[in-house]
Amino acid sequence: MRKSTRIALAAAAAGALSAVGITAASASTAHPQPLRPVTRLDAAGQFAPYVDMSNSGVGKLDAAITDHGVKTYTAAFTVGTGCNNVWGDTLPVGSDPNVDPVIAKAKSEGASVIISSGGAGGEPLAFTCTDQGKIDEGYQQEITAYGANSLDFDIEGAAVADTAGVARQMTAIKDLKAKNSGLTVSVTLPVLPDGLTGDGVNVLKAANATGVKLDNVNVMTMDYGQGTGADMGAAAISAGKATLAQMQSVDPSYTYANLGITPMIGVNDDGSTFSLDNAASVASWAASNGVGRMSYWSVSRDQACTAAAKAPDASAPSAKAGMAAARSMKPASSPVCSGVSQSPYAFTDTLGKG
Repeated sequence: MRKSTRIALAAAAAGALSAVGITAASASTAHPQPLRPVTRLDAAGQFAPYVDMSNSGVGKLDAAITDHGVKTYTAAFTVGTGCNNVWGDTLPVGSDPNVDPVIAKAKSEGASVIISSGGAGGEPLAFTCTDQGKIDEGYQQEITAYGANSLDFDIEGAAVADTAGVARQMTAIKDLKAKNSGLTVSVTLPVLPDGLTGDGVNVLKAANATGVKLDNVNVMTMDYGQGTGADMGAAAISAGKATLAQMQSVDPSYTYANLGITPMIGVNDDGSTFSLDNAASVASWAASNGVGRMSYWSVSRDQACTAAAKAPDASAPSAKAGMAAARSMKPASSPVCSGVSQSPYAFTDTLGKG
């Protein structure tokens, strides 16, 4: 995930990753979806779609909460700059006039937040700072400033192979859990249809060596490098099954309740498409197996690519950051639409139903 607009992973071959951006090309199959409330997947599961907090479409979170029943969302991304922890629009955690009001409004509407750090274009604080005390303080500020009881660490790109950074990250997780009763922590990792890369497995081993059991191992089921013919629903399910087996090889006590699945809705950067039919099959599989978290990238993309959808909302608090990020991407891409024919919030309704 780019620190302002992208979640991305790529895998041309096992063990090889390359960062890619969100592409919203067009696809033609229509799948109109009726408005229906979103519920938890099951007693163990949680629906927590990503929201790009530095994106001009961040305002869509409000309707996702009030009209589509979203009760938990994943706010992306905080990133490290030296030993400072900032949001992707470069403003400090707890003092961001763009992000803070959005989180406050969502809280007032009854939605809880998972703060996510890192992404493909940025790294969590533990990877940019070597002072463990300052690392812990930076993450603690996320908990304190936003009343968060759940943190996510998106470890990809160069970070996933940074063993020293991973070790500091796991120490921080152990410290934070000791200080904050009830805190849950997830790591988000790149994945292939046949599971995590070796570096991803090493992240799990580092957690185990530190005495940390991760509450959730969330895998980015997207951009496998397989092109337009890929069945992205089947690939996501395959990736989930393989990842659980890898998790259990490190710690047999892990179950599907500790697994998270995060597809990129609509057109992926490798030309593949995660369709609404794929969403329905993955949601059904996740619910029947008690998968702990279902997510997707991202709420602002959950609409068709009309001219209106592609235009940044100049009234949005973070419109300036969103427009700047959009200019940095290749012309065909869009952080604010899916590239498939759909009703607004159709993926939210489909992936979130229990």
